[in-house]
Amino acid sequence: MHLIDVTNSYKDLVHSQLNSTNVNYVKVYSLGNTSVIYTESNDAIGIALENHDRRIRKEEAEFVIKRLIKEQDPSYVVTFDKSQHLIEIHIDK
Repeated sequence: MHLIDVTNSYKDLVHSQLNSTNVNYVKVYSLGNTSVIYTESNDAIGIALENHDRRIRKEEAEFVIKRLIKEQDPSYVVTFDKSQHLIEIHIDK
């Protein structure tokens, strides 16, 4: 699995997040057919994984957490929709 930084292809999304929320850092990655949106504010880190074609696998979520979170054994909350096409990971700082 490879995370590819595709932030430059999502300028409108990044601009919207920075202007309408309290986040101060936004990155967008591609993990094959899964899009990964990483946001960071002074209080928390948020990671959203989205795949319109299939369910997101547990291994994908674990891979993203290991690659994007520098903290050893972070404490996080995972929320997903019923179809598991969208997963949100929330980490308090």
